[in-house]
Amino acid sequence: MPARAPEWNAIILAGGRASRLGGIDKTQLTFRGRTLLQASLTATRSASRVAVVGRDLERTARLSSTVELPRWSGPVSAVVAGLADLRHGDAPFTAVLAADLPRIDLALPLIIARLATAATDGVIAVDSGSVPQPLLAVYRTSALRNAAAGLGTPENLPMRRLISELELTEVAVPDELCADVDTAEDAEALGIDVA
Repeated sequence: MPARAPEWNAIILAGGRASRLGGIDKTQLTFRGRTLLQASLTATRSASRVAVVGRDLERTARLSSTVELPRWSGPVSAVVAGLADLRHGDAPFTAVLAADLPRIDLALPLIIARLATAATDGVIAVDSGSVPQPLLAVYRTSALRNAAAGLGTPENLPMRRLISELELTEVAVPDELCADVDTAEDAEALGIDVA
């Protein structure tokens, strides 16, 4: 019988500028009948708590929303804001997820399945080129908080800087499940209309 996955929270990064898509709200793009944000929220339905960073959503006991400060200051700032929003309900692990992953509902379970047996600081997706996907990962909450605290100011830092000292278990995830929507070409390849 497989080990049961430990409790986890989620931070969904949903507030990027989408400058390569003309500044649209790409979380509202539709893929197979639902928006990309809806896909992220569905994929995290097993999380104890979910913080959406960059969107103003109705707060519930399980779902909250916040923004990074200063606004538009990058993914690490967004992770820090999400951690602050989740500070009263820490689970042992925290998923950090981009909100522009159309197939996140298929990708995330591959990561979660490894949590129970990973004796590291977390589990991270890698694509077919062995490129780590730091916004498709689940981190040990204490390790993520310590890494964030050790950075000083998080403004405009890349995610690789935040996770550089973490020991992470890599999980190979098919490229089509890692695919995000950064450009019109990305959207077209996925069959997403950006008109």
